[in-house]
Amino acid sequence: MGKKTLWIALVVAILVGALVAYITADIGQKKGEQTALNIGASAGLSDSDPRLSTWGAKFPDYLDMYLSGATLTPKSTDFGGNLSYNKLDRFPQLVKMWAGYPFSKDFNEERHHFYIQADQMKTARNNKDFLNASGLKAFGGQPTACMNCHSGWSSWLLENVSKGDFLAFNSAKYWTMIKNVPTFDEQAPDSPEHLGLHGGTRMGLTCADCHSPKDMSLRITRPALVNALVSRGYEADENQGVKATRQEMRTLVCSQCHVEYYFAPAGKVTTMGESIANDPNAKWLDGTQKTYDQIDYWRDGNKPTQVSVDGTMLVFPWSEWKKGEPFKIEMFDDYYEKVKDKFPQDWVHKDTKAPMIKIQHPETELASGGIHAQNGVSCADCHMPYTRNGAKKVTNHQFVSPLNDVNASCKTCHRQSEEYLKQQVFNIQTSIASMQRSAEYAIVSLIEDIAKVRAQMGGLAKYQTDGAADDKKISQALNAVLDLHRKSQMRADFVNAENSTGFHNPTEAARIMGQSIAMAKEAQALLVSLAAKDNIHITPSNLGFKDMQKYAPGELRYPVDMEGHKKGDLYYNEPEEKDVNRAPNKRLLELDESLSPYNYTKIHAKP
Repeated sequence: MGKKTLWIALVVAILVGALVAYITADIGQKKGEQTALNIGASAGLSDSDPRLSTWGAKFPDYLDMYLSGATLTPKSTDFGGNLSYNKLDRFPQLVKMWAGYPFSKDFNEERHHFYIQADQMKTARNNKDFLNASGLKAFGGQPTACMNCHSGWSSWLLENVSKGDFLAFNSAKYWTMIKNVPTFDEQAPDSPEHLGLHGGTRMGLTCADCHSPKDMSLRITRPALVNALVSRGYEADENQGVKATRQEMRTLVCSQCHVEYYFAPAGKVTTMGESIANDPNAKWLDGTQKTYDQIDYWRDGNKPTQVSVDGTMLVFPWSEWKKGEPFKIEMFDDYYEKVKDKFPQDWVHKDTKAPMIKIQHPETELASGGIHAQNGVSCADCHMPYTRNGAKKVTNHQFVSPLNDVNASCKTCHRQSEEYLKQQVFNIQTSIASMQRSAEYAIVSLIEDIAKVRAQMGGLAKYQTDGAADDKKISQALNAVLDLHRKSQMRADFVNAENSTGFHNPTEAARIMGQSIAMAKEAQALLVSLAAKDNIHITPSNLGFKDMQKYAPGELRYPVDMEGHKKGDLYYNEPEEKDVNRAPNKRLLELDESLSPYNYTKIHAKP
């Protein structure tokens, strides 16, 4: 046999081997998927029982993966992790940026999806008495709209309690709706099982949130996303929410929650209330009448009632973002400007009086224009990579960072070493974080300057009414400055709230941060000019990392005696909260101190 023939035989053998390996893997994958489809159709699963224990009994391997992700040892990474430390202590500039808003009191690094409902129930942002005692009387605890992304019971409650009325569902009080989670197996309403994480009121993300009980196919269960996608040009679909390919659905199911949203006013609506509102002895700490009981089960004769309230509709601000386009931050500018008459702000900033927008976790928006999404890579490809389970090839349901398993998440496409890929992520994130810190420091500098000017303007007769400073007159004179504050901070907030520190789309994240810095500086220059017209002279502030530390709040503590706790007691102090709201690792603070201005000798120093 000649050399040429040998080479041909070798190439053919390699091709045949590769084809056999591919077919074997594909059969394994399809075998796993087909098994899931068959089990789903015959196992008696339904939306009437979304509990992890029920679905997990049919899919124990997937439940084990999910719970193993939830029980990983908590640890913080440079810009994330699963250790729920106090982010206000790490980034104290946020206290100043969110002044007058509940996030300025309680904001922690998020834990695993398993804990999202428990953490939502506990947060001080959902505790009206705590908010009142902390000087935030305008906020009455959270509406049921917040449950859309936190509870595996949301779909059940929408259909069975609110009878499919999405407006009534969103408009009820959070603590009212959660009381309606059903009990099973003769559980008492106050039993540990009913109040637990696996199937009770504190149950977080579940299989049913993304999978159909009929055949385990992916589906959208949250109406807010369906509404938003239709506004972008998608076609609604009865079975999976919208018409989309399976690969698209591997991103869209994540988009049910990993998005920016707001609560749109929707007029008067009748929804579920509580009879405690008629009990003259039930009072909040400030002496006003209680309208709901801050606990997750009905007690002491408290019963559901019907009440008329100001309606709240959960909305994704996407109508300016058309199907097939990558998202751009200006689309939010245009959207929120168009709805300003009905929805002027999330809150009014305590110090500047600017009408502010608080951005939430917009991973879907930022990632849409990134190189991965533009090449057809879905969220699940990186965050739920395929793994082996015996002869089956299944998606990993741990729900953890791709950096936890670079080989599975990244190296199916990228051929570089694991060390190289991790370094690239670090380089991107530190670059964006550097700009982010610069933007935040510039915004806090602007806030300080606006507050100084406002105080001096308030002493001038032209900005007074009946001898007292008139905030409306001052705000009208500073309108252009306040608009720049709003837009600059919205941009910094966007990248701050987006959970990849820019990695999902570095070029857009950098562009957004560049705009944020420029807008803050422009606002400072304009403020100096406007103030000078009234003979008010200031030197623009230029604050940095060390200046921010004076805003660090420390661990969250009760501001007054309440709920059986003494003033000064730790707010998070249950055994399962031992890692919640604790101080950030000093290593993280050292990293942040070196980011703006960027100190490459420390950031890239070899260990």
